[in-house]
Amino acid sequence: MSATFGLPIEARIQGKISSTDIPAVVMGKISKSGDMSFYSNGPSRWDRDGDITPQNIFNVASMTKALTSVAVLQLVEQGQVALDESLDQHLPEMSKRLILNQDNQIIEPQNSITLRHLLTHTAGFGYWFTSPQLGRWNQLKTEINWMENYQPRLFESGSSFMYGTNIDWVGRLVEKISGIDLEQYFRQCISGPLGMDSTWYNVPDELEHLVVGSSYRDPDNGTIVKKEYQKMSPSKDFNGGGGLSSSPEDYGQFLACMLNKGTLNGVQVLEESTFDLLNSPQLDNFKTIHRHVDTEDVDTKPRGDKDFFFDSYDNWTLAWAYEENSVVRPRGTAYWAGFFNTYFTIDFENEFALVYMTQILPFNDMNSYNLFTSFERIVYDSLD
Repeated sequence: MSATFGLPIEARIQGKISSTDIPAVVMGKISKSGDMSFYSNGPSRWDRDGDITPQNIFNVASMTKALTSVAVLQLVEQGQVALDESLDQHLPEMSKRLILNQDNQIIEPQNSITLRHLLTHTAGFGYWFTSPQLGRWNQLKTEINWMENYQPRLFESGSSFMYGTNIDWVGRLVEKISGIDLEQYFRQCISGPLGMDSTWYNVPDELEHLVVGSSYRDPDNGTIVKKEYQKMSPSKDFNGGGGLSSSPEDYGQFLACMLNKGTLNGVQVLEESTFDLLNSPQLDNFKTIHRHVDTEDVDTKPRGDKDFFFDSYDNWTLAWAYEENSVVRPRGTAYWAGFFNTYFTIDFENEFALVYMTQILPFNDMNSYNLFTSFERIVYDSLD
């Protein structure tokens, strides 16, 4: 793939990469035509020679969610499920889950959960890093004498926003309706047709050599600790909200397809009208509310004008965040990320997407996120 930026922008990007302590990273710009330009630095694994490339495979964590949204919108398109019907019959084990309100009172849910609630993270499910209550769940469940073998929902469906395990339930719905697991569904209906042959929950043995090494930042002294490589354990339980592995080049194919409203190189995964529905802002009464949780898994230290990833002022579509207040991105730009500091944006106005992949914890690591936003700003500067 030929670089389209020219030497000046390439030199600026490589300068930013070499000035950080992120040990290995790949970042790229994807055009609407599917052309891709990548920039990378570092080894693919710490114990061997060989530079990291756009073909290397990363755990993209919550960047799985976008594919799961496409999958279930395919089923909506086919008339097999509706956005606003009750899912009580499809997923009774989900519907009966009790709610723990802000006063730590256990209450019976009054409203059904719909697919729209799940896709917009308004069904009441959270994560340990988005819910203060779930962040201290082991202690709290004893205090309130919680007897169930699951974590509660946090509010009535449709009444607030909380980023959480909602899309895991969407994955269960896709499996139940289609009769196959998510690995098979993605291969048959999304990643396979788009030629994303390095995108898997269980990476095939013949691709194992492409899987990259990981690291974490020591919370005490800020240094990078490179972890010993361990092959991922195979799984038969596939979450719609995370767990997928992909390469920058593969995910770039998916982003290019989204730039073209569901079609790429003659392959259609969504009709244009369905894509427009998927990409439309959904939150009318509140925005993407993010609640601070004190955890070592997410870096929330102040860091100047670039701030941190979570934004309580944007909207949400049926698949990703919808930009409404950036000084860099146009309104309506799509974006989201994965827990190991992978990021994407889709700028429909300027007709390009960006992908950034590394494997470092904690999420929102200051240096990694600043490298991504620096890359993004250089790209926008080059448009002038």
